[in-house]
Amino acid sequence: MEFPTIKRIPLAIYTSIAGGLLFYCLYRFYVYFHFIERELLKPKFSFMTAEWQKGFVSESLFALLILICSIIWAMVYYIIFKNRDSIYPGVFSGLFLLGVLLLLGWFLEWRINPAELQVRTIISLNSLFILYGLFTGYSISYPDPYTNHHTEK
Repeated sequence: MEFPTIKRIPLAIYTSIAGGLLFYCLYRFYVYFHFIERELLKPKFSFMTAEWQKGFVSESLFALLILICSIIWAMVYYIIFKNRDSIYPGVFSGLFLLGVLLLLGWFLEWRINPAELQVRTIISLNSLFILYGLFTGYSISYPDPYTNHHTEK
């Protein structure tokens, strides 16, 4: 009996949506319990009123921004690392994303200044991005478990 499967590219898109939602939920968990000292990753939406910047609309836009970035990163990961059967590309891709984010925050003077971050924030950000990279990498790189790889003679 064969289970229905989907092609790998739509699977990568579905994986990236799930990974983005997981990332958003874990980020909210880390901020709520003060593992991350303040809202580092959430941009200030200057086109909104001050009331809306702290409300549901701002959170929805932030979640949508994470989902869009997650889909783009999953497509890049699919193109570069789709045939790697190891966890290391996922770990290093997550750390690469964190490094790019910290460098952009430093050069463009965003809310993230790596020199001012506390140790718990650095460790929490590393764990969050490594977990995201592992989830995305493992889900995209490894073969679908429901496909029949054996040929019958």
